[in-house]
Amino acid sequence: MATRWIRRFSTVQQWWHWIFALSFILATVTGVFLYIPQFAAFTIGAAGEASRLLHRVGAAGLVLAVLIYLIFGFRDFVADMREVFADAAPGERIRWLSGAFTRYYWGGEKGDMPDEGRYNAGQTLNYGIQVVGFIVLLVTGLVMWFGVGAVLRGLFQTSVILHDIAAIIVVGFFLLHLYLSTLHPMTKESITGMVTGMVTEEYARTHHPRWYEEVSGEETS
Repeated sequence: MATRWIRRFSTVQQWWHWIFALSFILATVTGVFLYIPQFAAFTIGAAGEASRLLHRVGAAGLVLAVLIYLIFGFRDFVADMREVFADAAPGERIRWLSGAFTRYYWGGEKGDMPDEGRYNAGQTLNYGIQVVGFIVLLVTGLVMWFGVGAVLRGLFQTSVILHDIAAIIVVGFFLLHLYLSTLHPMTKESITGMVTGMVTEEYARTHHPRWYEEVSGEETS
């Protein structure tokens, strides 16, 4: 029987996701130069100027990605925010994090996994952290970029600390998301959704049964 496909992401969602991801990687790599001694040469002189410029280009790319989503995919943006911050049940997230996650992804036991919607509990958690992290990084980054000598020293130092903490958290979740969506044998098909906008019906039925029922009208159980 031929493989049947179902659309999971719109073209706008694909575009904003990839612009955001590539900009995120650029900002992360150039930011890491400051904390790894082996890359100290990239923080001084002409190389330092270039890396700081690229870091700001990455930051601008993040803002551009969000603006694209807000302007051209506002309805999808609102739906995502509702699912991440309003509809995602805290109990499902706790159940997912308290053991169902490890038993499923490392043991293949799906029995106690929540009935996932368009995003599973882990994805809504990552999405929410990335949104909050983006806001913190944007505000503190602007203070660090334009506030040198113009804001109180304590405010500037606090911005640096918050910027670093937010970066560590969002990068950690980004790496986990990257692994699960591209390398993990049970979930790596999810990257297809962001490349083509489509996933197989079998994948949708297995990994996002509640969402699959909503869009297909078919019951999964």
